[in-house]
Amino acid sequence: MNRWLVIALVGLLSACGGSSNSGSSNGGANNDGGSGGGEITTPPVTDGEDNTPPETPVSYGVPTATQIRPGVEISANGSGCTGNFLFSPNSQTVYVGVAAHCFSLDSNDDIDPCESNNLPIGFNQVVIENASQPGEIVYSSWRAMQESGETPGSNACTYNDFALVKIHSDDVANIHPASFAFGGPVSLFTGLASVGDAVYAYGRSPYHFGLRLLEAKSGDITAVLGNGWAYQIVTDKASIPGDSGGPIFGPNGQALAVTSVLTLSLGLGAAPVSNGVTNLDRALQYAIDGGFINASTKLIAWPDFYPSGNF
Repeated sequence: MNRWLVIALVGLLSACGGSSNSGSSNGGANNDGGSGGGEITTPPVTDGEDNTPPETPVSYGVPTATQIRPGVEISANGSGCTGNFLFSPNSQTVYVGVAAHCFSLDSNDDIDPCESNNLPIGFNQVVIENASQPGEIVYSSWRAMQESGETPGSNACTYNDFALVKIHSDDVANIHPASFAFGGPVSLFTGLASVGDAVYAYGRSPYHFGLRLLEAKSGDITAVLGNGWAYQIVTDKASIPGDSGGPIFGPNGQALAVTSVLTLSLGLGAAPVSNGVTNLDRALQYAIDGGFINASTKLIAWPDFYPSGNF
């Protein structure tokens, strides 16, 4: 598929599972994220359209394993991925981020994203781990780029891989911004990261069998791709089908990127595992600048980050 990295000796494996048709902290915690973190109050936001007064800030307590958090499993139309971060345009609405190719009907069929067939905006049968009701696709970069007339093969078409799923109103009270394994994100990473920067990745593929040791990964940025649209990272453990869409943190716990593509290389001296990850700041700004999502949409943050992956 014409979607990202050149494979050294083997083949390109999309990190998405399922059918192709389809600031640092000083503490630890248990594997359910059941200690540490305290509380955070998110900044008040408005709906961005009618100049209504700010809503009452929302406070989050200690996260639990049964909440909708960054790193939950996301599935639709037979394809399974990992959700990344939580976003909100107002106090009544919450989105969970995913990779856009998770909602493409031919994401593994060597079709340019800007010419691909995708689930429609408004598709409301997205299964979200820990949610009582299915979610609804409200944004897909692959659909947005087609509407915007992006040129197939361009950096945007090749690397912009980001989607948003609206969490049902019945489940908004059961969200928490702290990621499984790492906590955070402390903020959105803006601008461009550098080669050599540390990164932390999380994937909830069922093939990790619920083992935190396999779900939480750390590594480094090894290349900046597509004129800043994405990064290549190398991690200490493999990402596998089902990890796609998962959160990538920067060195100090910022929300940096979204897992998109996995490359395996078995050549002598070659890095065994590298991931292509979409620059979240650029992907989110594309959605806002194009008018596809409300301009007030912001990352929901959590102040404590645990690079050990034991949160």
